[in-house]
Amino acid sequence: MKYLTHTRRIAAETPPSRNRVIDFWRALAIVFVVLGHWLAASIWLRPDGEIALTNSLQWIPYSAWVTWIVQVMPVFFFVGGYANARALQRVITQQERRRAWITERLRRLFTPVIPLLVVWTVLIIVMRPFIPADVIRAGAMSATVPLWFMAVYIALTALAPWTYRWWHSWRWLSVAALVATTIAIDVARFAFDVPTVAWFNFLFVWALVHQVGYWWATRDISRDPIAPLSGWIVFGAMLGLLVTVTWTGLYPVAMVGIPGAQLTNMTPPTFAIALLGGMQAGVIWGTRKGIERITHNQRAWHGVVAVSGVLMTIYLWHLSAMSLVAAGGLFAADGVMFSIEPGTTAWWLTRPLWLGLLGVVTLGLVALFAPFEWRISKKPTPNRRSVVTAGVLLTAGSAAAVAYFGLATAEGAINWIIPIAAILGAGLVGAYPVFRRRYDE
Repeated sequence: MKYLTHTRRIAAETPPSRNRVIDFWRALAIVFVVLGHWLAASIWLRPDGEIALTNSLQWIPYSAWVTWIVQVMPVFFFVGGYANARALQRVITQQERRRAWITERLRRLFTPVIPLLVVWTVLIIVMRPFIPADVIRAGAMSATVPLWFMAVYIALTALAPWTYRWWHSWRWLSVAALVATTIAIDVARFAFDVPTVAWFNFLFVWALVHQVGYWWATRDISRDPIAPLSGWIVFGAMLGLLVTVTWTGLYPVAMVGIPGAQLTNMTPPTFAIALLGGMQAGVIWGTRKGIERITHNQRAWHGVVAVSGVLMTIYLWHLSAMSLVAAGGLFAADGVMFSIEPGTTAWWLTRPLWLGLLGVVTLGLVALFAPFEWRISKKPTPNRRSVVTAGVLLTAGSAAAVAYFGLATAEGAINWIIPIAAILGAGLVGAYPVFRRRYDE
């Protein structure tokens, strides 16, 4: 209740200059991410006792096309570019302030990650003597794989002072350069069978979406907002291009990774994801006036503020909630909770119960761990740029490593280099939880 009182006060004190649209879409996008992950989980304890862990997208008809709606990760990078551009207006020309800005952003991004890594490290150690190694690894991987986003976003945030200057110098030529680079990497990957080069698109594809967010911010700063009609034109153009490149087979149709699929648009990302991001940007611009009216309703705006205040905690812990519920359901009452075959009418009728249970557990985890999202260190910025650089590399690197390699090995042991690197990087820049009583400190 104290949290709701706190967010209600923040909502009431929101300055007129605040772009409420970006907060609305960030909050809505996290809802899509959470529900998408939860509905994708198809767990079935077969009559013969075998546990089948599948993805709903493997058997839902036309599921590849459904992913065009549920894949909303480009929204975070697009509105992140907008938010970073607005924040960088005052610090772009001063090296010391740039270092302070990067440090502050890194603390806000990575501080909530430390509790997740610590908790799962302890869980792996405790569970290892009692639970099969493959189950431990699967649970830990499922809970921590969302950290790929942290790795990319930390890198883009650290580079933002320079990419924002690049935007001001090159404007749309900077976007064109990223488009050309992204497509060149895709050509090397698909046409010349050089798969390793594709991993560079984790940076270039998301940097492309992030860079377009700079344009949006520039238009708002110059008091020349993008017209809704222009937004719908962009949406239509990007939709046409995306249909073309997928219908002709240049790219897979699915915008998320589907188990068993030979090719994926997400791991690593392709230019098709950038086109999807363009579609979503068009929708955001096209609906701007309507969303502004909605968010100026005090109750609706309070809801957005309340979700935004714990957004990172929701993102980091919603899959841990699913892992806990899945483990409990499989071992309790002979696994009756998962005895219904996925895809049947009975399975669909029980989805509200599944989502409700996951929601309750997630709310409990959010209540427990959200304070770490607010308790950001206020210690002075490191005096040396090399320290900040090392902090960025260690935090982003550890987040990428845990998403790719996993916190647990195939034998159920800890990949100790990951939590050590994460804690060391956090220590260098002060991106670790501190203890404060009040929300606004």
